[in-house]
Amino acid sequence: MATIHISVPAQADYVGLVRSTSAHVAAHCDLTMDQIEDLRLAVNEAFAFLVDATSNDNIDITFTVDGSELAIVLQGPTTGQEPDRSSFGWTVLTALVNEVSSSRNDAGNVIVHLTAKAGVSA
Repeated sequence: MATIHISVPAQADYVGLVRSTSAHVAAHCDLTMDQIEDLRLAVNEAFAFLVDATSNDNIDITFTVDGSELAIVLQGPTTGQEPDRSSFGWTVLTALVNEVSSSRNDAGNVIVHLTAKAGVSA
C-alpha cells in the first residue's frame, strides 16, 4: 500500500494540479483510460465542493493505492459546506467513481471520500 499527501490552497486555481496528480496516481492502479478520466472529473467536482475563495486555508488530499484500488480523501476548510447529496454535482460524483461519501471531522472540516477500483465500472 502506498500513500501520497498533497496540500493546496482552497482556491479554484489549483484544481488542475489536483486533477493531474489524481490521473498520475490512478495510472499506477491499473485503471482503464476511461476510469482515469472519470476519476479526474470526480476529483474536479469534489474539489469544487471544498473551494472557498475567501479562505486562507488549504485543501488536503490523500491518495491511498492498495493494489487495484485507489482511495482519495479531500479535506477542506471549516468554512465549507458539506456537499448536498441531492445536487447535480453529487449525482455526477456517484456516477464517476465506485464509492463516494462525505462527512465532517471533529474540527468541523468537510471531508469527501472517493474510491475507484480497477475492473469495476462505476
